[in-house]
Amino acid sequence: MRSDVEGIAPQTIRQARLDAGLTQTSAASLVHVTPLTWKRWESGDRAMHPAFWELFVIKVETDTSGQKDRDVPK
Repeated sequence: MRSDVEGIAPQTIRQARLDAGLTQTSAASLVHVTPLTWKRWESGDRAMHPAFWELFVIKVETDTSGQKDRDVPK
């Protein structure tokens, strides 16, 4: 997964989410944005701010619970 933050491509965002086994809704929840915002990032309608990318990468890489479906409450 890319860890640099310059020019995060929509395809990179989508692939990182899929690699983490997350839905758009659960990925959005992970970084505290609406599912619509996440969808816009993946479609290229809106650029993802580098801070959100960094937060997503940190949370995905430090997840030690082994739980892939974050839509289910812990």
